[in-house]
Amino acid sequence: MIENPYRPGAGHMPPFLAGREKEEEHFRKLLRQNFATENILITGLRGMGKTVLLAHLKQLAESAGWIWVGNDLSESSSLSEERLALRILTDISESLGRVLNASEKEQGESTNASFEALRNMYEFTPGLPSDRLRNVLQRLGSLVKSAKARGIVLAYDEAQCLNDRADHNEFPMSMLIETIASLQRKTGTTQYLLVLCGLPQTQDALTEARTYTERMFNVITLERLSRADTHAAFVTPLKRLMPPLCISRELIDKAVDLTHGYPYLIQFFGKELVDELLQNGGTLPVDKFPSSSVLNRLDSGLFAARWNKTTDKQREVLNIIACRPAESSIDFSAQEIAEQSVGELTNGQATQMLQALTDRGLLYRTRHGRYAFTVPMSEIMILRRMRDVARVEDSWLMPPLAHQNGAFSNGTEGNRPEDLPTSRKRWRWLRT
Repeated sequence: MIENPYRPGAGHMPPFLAGREKEEEHFRKLLRQNFATENILITGLRGMGKTVLLAHLKQLAESAGWIWVGNDLSESSSLSEERLALRILTDISESLGRVLNASEKEQGESTNASFEALRNMYEFTPGLPSDRLRNVLQRLGSLVKSAKARGIVLAYDEAQCLNDRADHNEFPMSMLIETIASLQRKTGTTQYLLVLCGLPQTQDALTEARTYTERMFNVITLERLSRADTHAAFVTPLKRLMPPLCISRELIDKAVDLTHGYPYLIQFFGKELVDELLQNGGTLPVDKFPSSSVLNRLDSGLFAARWNKTTDKQREVLNIIACRPAESSIDFSAQEIAEQSVGELTNGQATQMLQALTDRGLLYRTRHGRYAFTVPMSEIMILRRMRDVARVEDSWLMPPLAHQNGAFSNGTEGNRPEDLPTSRKRWRWLRT
């Protein structure tokens, strides 16, 4: 029985990771630092493979002798300084418990790494949460040495949830940055390397927390893959299935074009293609792919969860945004949306709506007063929902939001790299 190798879904490791060699090599260099002074922020839109890259970096770190301490930060939880500190202590306890060997446990050394021991150490330290957390982390040196580790990598996904909230007098991002910066300035202590992963607004949250974070972090912004890397990521798993599957070059090229270089779509359309091939005896005409039912599955996997939480009024605003002229910039302001609404929204109402959609996770701030979608292709998905489009071809020919960097180009007219960063272009999907 043939098993479909493609794995669409949040954070699922693909069968072949392509196009991240530069990021991998840079991280290897950081792991070789004698003194950890540079940290990493991985950022990008949803579906760009941030969590997958983070999981790959974990493998590299552990292979290089580092202890990986990390977790996902829930979007539904408002992290306070106290809760973040306890989150880190819990994760450290679990990670240290895994790497300390049996003989060290027999000697009783690992008991100091239990959550109870770390929390007691934290509670009995005077000062602010940052003072107490820093004290605990400073005192882990003997345990890290017992584990024969080079240091500890603190790695947290969905880091946009760490944003400081002055209105609640909670500053979790500032606490984390201050703690790591202080530890990295000290010599003769355990090395700590911080890896944060999140949506684009995470970079703003870092800068707002402390201005010196620009010098602490190397920012890795994940973009769409080049055509060559997309082809490699898509085709490499297929080669292991041929035969018995018979896949024409034209069909592969069409599927690769559909992905347009987005890592999530590589896995999504790869799975769709293999499923349809298996349902049709191992062969499939080019004009039969993809099937009409692909739209619902695509939207469900990439967009529906947040769309379903929006109100009717919010959907009307999303439709206004999606209907902007094709030459519009990638991001937009409340004033532009109010003008686009032709009297339906005032500037104040548009501002409130954009803020609400940001809180829902559909938008993020690109800079002060300007917003963009967090999910690639949001515009075409919104237009499909609002217009009830059933035909695949009609949907693909809608003008989507193109977060382009010129890397994915087949040389056809209208896809010039110099045009792409500031304007939205139609994609030539399914024009065979």
